[in-house]
Amino acid sequence: MLGILFGIHLYTNRYHENHYDAQGYWELANKYWGTGRVELLSFDNILRGYLFPLLISPFTLLTAYFGWKPINITRGFGLGTAVLLFGVVGPGLWRALRGPLAPAVPLGRRLVFGLLGFLMWRDYFNFALTDFPALLALLAGIWALLRHRQLVWGGLLAGMAVGAALNFRPVYAATLPLVLLLSVWPRERPTTGGRWLGALHWVRGGTFLLGVALVLAPQLLINRAHFDSNSPLVLTAPPDSPNLYLSQVHGGLFIQKYETTVGVDYPTPSVVFRDATGDALATEAQLPPDMSFADYLAMAGHYPGPLLALWLRHLFNGLDLQYPTPYPQAIFVNTSALALTNYLVLITGILVLVRLGWRRLTWSRGPAIIVLLILLGPCAATLPVVMECRFLMPLHLLLCAMVAFGAHPLRQWRAASLGRRAAGFALYGLLVVGSFAVSASTQRQLEAKPRLLFKWQEPVPGSW
Repeated sequence: MLGILFGIHLYTNRYHENHYDAQGYWELANKYWGTGRVELLSFDNILRGYLFPLLISPFTLLTAYFGWKPINITRGFGLGTAVLLFGVVGPGLWRALRGPLAPAVPLGRRLVFGLLGFLMWRDYFNFALTDFPALLALLAGIWALLRHRQLVWGGLLAGMAVGAALNFRPVYAATLPLVLLLSVWPRERPTTGGRWLGALHWVRGGTFLLGVALVLAPQLLINRAHFDSNSPLVLTAPPDSPNLYLSQVHGGLFIQKYETTVGVDYPTPSVVFRDATGDALATEAQLPPDMSFADYLAMAGHYPGPLLALWLRHLFNGLDLQYPTPYPQAIFVNTSALALTNYLVLITGILVLVRLGWRRLTWSRGPAIIVLLILLGPCAATLPVVMECRFLMPLHLLLCAMVAFGAHPLRQWRAASLGRRAAGFALYGLLVVGSFAVSASTQRQLEAKPRLLFKWQEPVPGSW
């Protein structure tokens, strides 16, 4: 059913081609055929991982031979990703977190989860972007570890999935130590004087790392051949250029949110929402234009409050979905319906998460806490940067899962007194109104003639 819903939408919407980063991935896939046959070392892009372009590279030949539009291929990838994420892996992971004897997630709740994903993110699945494939791979790896706790090959599968996530989205490298901890976490609390890790746990951890290494080994070969680097991870610093993450952190002081439009009602594709407070903070801290990480940490030490407030604005803006697409076709449209739905889902999800968190923590709930930290890690790493909604995708889908799988509104409504019901309505109303107010404050910072974030964003004449 989810496949039908997503399929009808993806193949009947108004998008007819990939754009910007999505088109860039498609062009990178062509690199593998530069000599007329597939050659791994033909790939030489320093900022993108090899794996996603490699997966779609066979289809570039088909589109060239049959004259198909690339977006019709990438829609197929997106459709498969959506069905697996919302219909299989998401519900499966929720069940695994509840324990080996937990019943399957009911069909109705699966449909609610898929419907929320459709309402919030449906047009992301048109394009050759790695955000959802990376999240799917990460969740699949976690699921493999939890579902196959006593099987060594589960560690290998999990490692390959997590390795793919790292290559798709380098920020997921922050999750590797925690996923490794999950791979060796014992199911039962060790007895007094017993060893915390048995032989099977060590073997599972080893096979997990082997799986990661198998997927990242080609990236190591590419980095050695083209960039004289022995790192198996995607590099973040083009030759003679500053570190990409550092550049994003610097830009995050002046820009609190960023969108990319393909419409005609805004002067450039870069939709920039400036941050006057952050700009004033950088000026007061006398931050140099060529800021280093040491400079940023020194500013954090002197101005912890203002910097924390900046990160909180980024957190809200990253969760504040105004468009269900990475490439809005119109900026100046009424987005209140999606915004209201989003706020209600986020508020409910947070309340459900807090309610579940109040329960007594036990050893058996250790994996759930680790999984929560795994999902929050990449989000925390992106808080200082120029914020885009796709950066907080793991947190957003976590809260959607809380609503779809963990909420029991009728049960709680019946159990609540009249006073608690009134207080609940008041709380929801206050939070929704406050969310619209904060969002409106951000929208007022939209620049009519936005500046470029970085020098390497300067467009080629005639490309826009």
